[in-house]
Amino acid sequence: MVIRTNKQKDNFAKFLYDIAKIDFAAFIIAQVTNPSAIKEWVLVVGIFATILPLIAAIILDGKEIET
Repeated sequence: MVIRTNKQKDNFAKFLYDIAKIDFAAFIIAQVTNPSAIKEWVLVVGIFATILPLIAAIILDGKEIET
């Protein structure tokens, strides 16, 4: 993927933040709200699915685009 402008970088970082929020809600909060059916593997997958796009967004947010 080629990110050429600061606007593209910012939009992609926002997209990754949104993915992290959706993953957190879908995997973690859904499991915690129904404690009788908690599956450990879903929690682990949910943690990774939340952390990976979050870290990518933080890294991308910190980069400057060279023009």
